[in-house]
Amino acid sequence: MNIIMECCNTFRIADLGCSSGPNALFTAQNITEALKAKYRAAGIPLPQCQVFFNDLPSSDFNSLFKILPSVSVNTDFRNEEGVVDRSYFAAGVPGSFYGRLFPDKALHFVHSSFGLHWLSQAPAEILEKNSATWNKGKIFCGGGSRAVGQAYFLQFQKDFNTFLRARADEMVGGGRMFLLLLGRTSHDPTDQGYVAFNWESLETSLNDFVNQGLIKEEKVDSFNIPMYCSCPEEVSNEIAKEGSFEIQRLELLRRSDNMPKEEMEAIRGSASAKDAYGKKLSKQLRAVLESLMKHHFGEEIMDALFEKYGEIMGMRLSERIEYGKRGGSLVIVLQRK
Repeated sequence: MNIIMECCNTFRIADLGCSSGPNALFTAQNITEALKAKYRAAGIPLPQCQVFFNDLPSSDFNSLFKILPSVSVNTDFRNEEGVVDRSYFAAGVPGSFYGRLFPDKALHFVHSSFGLHWLSQAPAEILEKNSATWNKGKIFCGGGSRAVGQAYFLQFQKDFNTFLRARADEMVGGGRMFLLLLGRTSHDPTDQGYVAFNWESLETSLNDFVNQGLIKEEKVDSFNIPMYCSCPEEVSNEIAKEGSFEIQRLELLRRSDNMPKEEMEAIRGSASAKDAYGKKLSKQLRAVLESLMKHHFGEEIMDALFEKYGEIMGMRLSERIEYGKRGGSLVIVLQRK
């Protein structure tokens, strides 16, 4: 990293899977401010920074660019009114991070938060009717058969290896990569840790609607969430197999050790407090999943479905502590060899 600092006039940063909200801008500013503080401490002239915001082509890049602050690369990040300026040049890069996005040796720092647990697709074989891998009545691999868990694991292996190989080509030697994704403690792929709580409740909601005749059974059988929460050992094994990166940090932060205060108050509170928090969790999941579910199940059931989901989440809220012991956030810091 010190070699990069000494010879780099333009420091190039990529935020992969940045989405289109203000969090992407907070991330970019925090990275560039920390970087420039490191340069000052080392007595090295400050570089100019360029940040590439990446997400799928369907992302609303215009919304992101509309809220970009003014660029002010030669100041101490604040304009005359004391408002934090943008200390970097910005560009959008549409495309999947499961593939090449940049030229060879173009990047010095790569960041990705809560994107890599999303697979490029759900495993194709789990839709094969009457096979060992058919995921009938379920929407993810948690609590499923060993064959379904293995299918999801193999998809993760393929996708994560593709991601690492692409970044290995795009990053300079000594460059750093910071990854944050959902993970689990168990070595069993069918135990998806903390996140299983959400998907189990959604799965119950969908199957209740099947029993009521509101959704056709085959609709649920053909819907699978393309998400896989890996354990630290799976991640470290894939990094070692690919061979281009050294692990600087690999740690699982259990959700149960970092439960939000508001959530703990709801868990310990009255039935109405639990119900209210369940509705809040429902709104959060709807923001993430609605477009995917609306396309598969139809728009007309969305309100009732997420209302049902919120009710189930409220009734089961106290279980979140135990689920939180089984998973949380995987923090990964890698250095390009």
